[in-house]
Parts: sequence; structure tokens; C-alpha cells
Amino acid sequence: MNRNVTILCSGFGLGFYIPGILVARGLEKFGISSDIYVFESVLDPEKQRRIDDSKAAYHHHFAAAQLATRLPKDIRDSIDARAAQQLIEQWDLEEREHFIALSGNWVYILDLYREHRISKGHRAPDVDLLYVDSDYSPSWRSMKKFVSDFKSRYREVWLYRAEIGEIERCIPIGEEETVPYDNRRLSYVVHGGGWGIGTYRNEAEELERLGIALDIVAYLEEEAGQEMNGNRWFMNDPKWKAWETSPGSTPGFPPFAELVPDETPVYKAPLEHHGLYGIIRQASGIISKPGAGTLMDSLASATPLIMLDPFGSHEAHNATLWQKLGLGISMADWKAEGYSREALRPLHERLLAARANAKDYIEEYAHAFAAFNS
Repeated sequence: MNRNVTILCSGFGLGFYIPGILVARGLEKFGISSDIYVFESVLDPEKQRRIDDSKAAYHHHFAAAQLATRLPKDIRDSIDARAAQQLIEQWDLEEREHFIALSGNWVYILDLYREHRISKGHRAPDVDLLYVDSDYSPSWRSMKKFVSDFKSRYREVWLYRAEIGEIERCIPIGEEETVPYDNRRLSYVVHGGGWGIGTYRNEAEELERLGIALDIVAYLEEEAGQEMNGNRWFMNDPKWKAWETSPGSTPGFPPFAELVPDETPVYKAPLEHHGLYGIIRQASGIISKPGAGTLMDSLASATPLIMLDPFGSHEAHNATLWQKLGLGISMADWKAEGYSREALRPLHERLLAARANAKDYIEEYAHAFAAFNS
């Protein structure tokens, strides 16, 4: 019997990757080891090569990215059958039983593995489908269309649910104390999620003109070439890919650096949490589309979310939930408040309360894992 937990991430967006790394780090503290797999590693090599093309297109054309979320895709056409079979055989040899999946695309391979194990007289694998958005994101929506009964075989676990308007669970990030609001920088983190998409660049330009201090995430190094008003620029290593890991190493957080004028960036992979979180926890607010990773950062650090246009219906549900609970504010409403920092303070206080009332998913999973294996 293998008592490792197998964590199944996706490199499509950091919101389906970083939570998996955080869960793995958290489980280590309970003495539970884990292995991390990234879905794109079992794609056909030609499909892998096209990911960068899609990323560039979505970065420059938000409308194209939004359209893509409305088109269900049968990802089976893109899977490398040989790579998938080798993975299933490896898992079988290692007798893997415990899985946490953050992307619906993994369900096809989980189903094949489940059938294989049952055919050999073994019990079915124990699987958490961990939803990091408040409604089904595109990979799960596609799964509902092409394999509609997948939920009958696996356990659905929600962090937040738009359907009931609640935060049920959280994933802690790091162990530092929350920075009191009065001790934070008078600046705002601006980003476009893992793929740098959305209206954040236009908003940043407007706020720069008003002299509001920003910490901006670049997605191309040349974007940071024009420093204005003392704003800081940061970036994940553009050469890094979640699904490419050196032999003998394990997936980790993306290498991260501050971009300083006339200096070559030195990208370093942090250990405790992703690099941007260290900036977010010191900031007065996050200006971003309401993606899964952004919600997690907002809740963990109690940093108010100033919400830009959503990417797909799942992010629209995220925005509605954060606004309903008083944890976020739309950019239009913040503008109506005169871009006031004090208007955000009540959001910070409600985030503190919401986090305190949410169950810790990692702790919850660790207790269930211990009971299962006792």
C-alpha cells in the first residue's frame, strides 16, 4: 500500500498549480509525503508546444481568452496515449491510492487508473476533486459535458461555493502573522493572473497617471521598461514551465524576481509560498480579475480584492461571491469612492473573520487520511 498523496495539478493557470504545491507543503507538516504531477506533462508534444502560442494570444487579446472559456473542449484528443499509459502503469506498480485533483482534465486518466485497479481486484482509489473556484471552471465544465457522471466516483471538495454563497474552506499560505492594515505599504498589487490576461494594464496606466503607487506583475520583461512614479515591477521567470522539471527534482513555486532598471533579473524559487504572495501580504489591495489564485491570496493574507473584468463565468461567480461577502469591491465602485484606501479597511477586517471561520483544507485532509489508513 502506498501512503503517499498524489496531487494532480495543471499548468494552464497558476490557480490550478500553486494550490497543489501549497497542499503538498502543508501535508509535509503532518508527516504526509506527496508527489506532484502536472497535466500538461502527458499532452502530445505538439500540443505542449502550442501552449506558449495560446498564452501569448490570450495575453494580448482578452476577448479571445474569454471566448475560449465558452467552448467545451474534449482534451482526450490532446493526450499522448503512450505517456498516459506509462503513468497509469507506474501508479499501479506503486499502488497509489490517494489523489487530489485540481483540474478536470485529470478525470480521464483517473478513470482509466480506477478501472485498471478494480479489474485486478484492488479497491478504487480515494480521490478529492478540489475546486479552487466558486463554480466549475472550464476544465470541469468540459468534463460535465463529455463525462457527465464523473462526480459519482469521486469526492467533490469546495473551498468556496457560489451556489450557497459561502466560504467553506481555505488553504493557508505560509506561516507569517497577518500584517496589520496600518502597517502595510500604501501600494496596490496589479496583475492578470498566471497568464497575464484581462484589463489590468489599462487600469494600471490610469492609476499611474493619478500617482497611486503600484506593484505591477509583468509578463514580458520589456513591459517594465518604462518605470513611472516609483512603481515596482515583478515577474515570474518567463522561461519556467510548470510541466518541465529537472531529473530528480520535484515541482515547486515559479522562480520570481523584482525587475530593477538596468539590472539583470535574478529569478529565485521561494520555498514557503509563491513569490508574489510576499508582496501581496504587505499591500493595501490586489487589483486583478477574480481568479482562483487571487481569491486564495486575498483570503490568506486578508488583502482586499479590487476586481477587474472576469475571465469566464466561473470568475464572474467568484466576483459575485467576494462582493456579496464584503471581501472585494469592483474597480468602478472603488473609483466612485475616490480610490480611497480607507474604503478598503472594512474588507480587510471581514477577510480576517472569514478566514478564521473557514476550515483548513490541509488539516481536514490530513485527519481524514490518518483515519483512512489507521
